[in-house]
Amino acid sequence: MKRLAFFLIVTAIVIIGCRNKSVEQQNAALAALKSPNPDEKYGFVFWSEQFQRKTDVWKQALAFCTSPENKFLINCGPVQAVAAPKIPFSSTMPPNSPGGWPPPKSDH
Repeated sequence: MKRLAFFLIVTAIVIIGCRNKSVEQQNAALAALKSPNPDEKYGFVFWSEQFQRKTDVWKQALAFCTSPENKFLINCGPVQAVAAPKIPFSSTMPPNSPGGWPPPKSDH
């Protein structure tokens, strides 16, 4: 019984500690968006993970960085890059070389 109580107390402490760290990291990430200095800790990889997990901090960052007064902030660049639609290129495009485009005229 004592072992179970000890285990439950330790588990609760770990969970509370992780939650507090997560909230602190979210606050720091949002604060970094406002900074005039680039912040590598909260760059493309961090925001890509937040986007994939659909977190609240991602939604807040996207709303902040897409507003007209904030969209040119240095640390909003990675947020906007993650949010940008991925445009596939066609594999049937003609080569960009002499004679490749426009196609030669046919004598029909």
